[in-house]
Amino acid sequence: MANFKLTTSTKLPKLISNEIQPINTNILIIGGAFSGLATFISLKQHLITKLTDLDAQTKISITLVEPRNGLLNILGIPKCIIDIPFAKTQFIPFKNLNNLKFTNILTDENLDIEYIESNEYLDLNYIQGKITNLNSKSATYKLNNGDKVKNINFDYCVICSGRDRNFPTTLTSNNYDDFIKEMTEVKESIEDVDIISVIGGGAVGIEIAGDIKTQYPNKTVNLIHPHKLFPPEPLSDEFKTMTKKSLTDVNINIINKRIKSDNTKGDLITTDNETISSNLNIFCNHKSNNTSYISNELQKFISPNNNIFINEYLQLSHDGKVIDNVFALGDLVEQPIIKSAGWAMYHGRLVANNISNLIVENKLVEHLPDLSQIPFGMVLVGGNNEIISELAGIVELNHEGYKKEYADYCIGKIKATLGV
Repeated sequence: MANFKLTTSTKLPKLISNEIQPINTNILIIGGAFSGLATFISLKQHLITKLTDLDAQTKISITLVEPRNGLLNILGIPKCIIDIPFAKTQFIPFKNLNNLKFTNILTDENLDIEYIESNEYLDLNYIQGKITNLNSKSATYKLNNGDKVKNINFDYCVICSGRDRNFPTTLTSNNYDDFIKEMTEVKESIEDVDIISVIGGGAVGIEIAGDIKTQYPNKTVNLIHPHKLFPPEPLSDEFKTMTKKSLTDVNINIINKRIKSDNTKGDLITTDNETISSNLNIFCNHKSNNTSYISNELQKFISPNNNIFINEYLQLSHDGKVIDNVFALGDLVEQPIIKSAGWAMYHGRLVANNISNLIVENKLVEHLPDLSQIPFGMVLVGGNNEIISELAGIVELNHEGYKKEYADYCIGKIKATLGV
């Protein structure tokens, strides 16, 4: 028999249901992007191995709450908006991923039995909806299209809700068909105009400007950013200069101004009252972590930057106080790293390893590495599909390995890393 003890018993829906109800679960995962899926899949693998070895008689339940039915590769969004056949490869419904099926689903949208599989040791629940409130022992949730709110009690919670940006980088679509419709609409809006302005010289803005100009070389593309060198991350001037050159070589206009207007169509007004001629404006200068549902009890763990304070195990931790059953991952963490899909998936695997060992052996077994020993790095797609990279201070143009990875904007690498 297993030697673990959990505080909750599992009350589950039956297969696919649209009836919202209170749920008790052992592990709640909030968010199903890179870190959330890595946590879910790694937990499944760890726990099946451990429970098989222990000949466990009690099932463990894992509940994933995510509004979007599928893996969306957000790295590929800059190309998705100008290449619809490519976009069709960047959103993969959960049922089409290997090693990602559920025993129970709560949804008020149309999902079919292809999403379902049985499991001897685990109840694998998918709630297609959102968390509306979270404290250290429970949460409330609602389905995508409903207003009713119900409770979820849990033993462990993993916060993977990530961050939002402006449209079209953050989308409203929750399924494949709506995603393709949104991408098609954005592509048509680009094709209908002569001048496109991209505001913000971070990675997203750089790649959107580069991809638009590469696809439509006769259009005028402006990249508006207040500083002469970009992106803003702590990388070398050599990398930033190479990035800028990649854009100017394809005749993207670099405008070092700040914009005070926020109109998505028409001319832009700068903070010094200059007018920039434009037809379509894509704002890439804002991002916000999804933490609004976190309760007053846990607000002390939110940093001034709207990140979440964590310890070396990714448990919520601040000023000597640790919430040992709640973890935060990926874009949400207050850490001196360049946020990336790679970090997010690594966090998911680390937390899954620790939670599975806490359940079975009551101990944490893996901590974060010494970040001071890990060099900063970044890979960007510039103009004419050029790949600009920096790792450990080495700056390269069109590194062969990165060219292969970015042929599909890393979706193949991401699937392999997740094991799907």
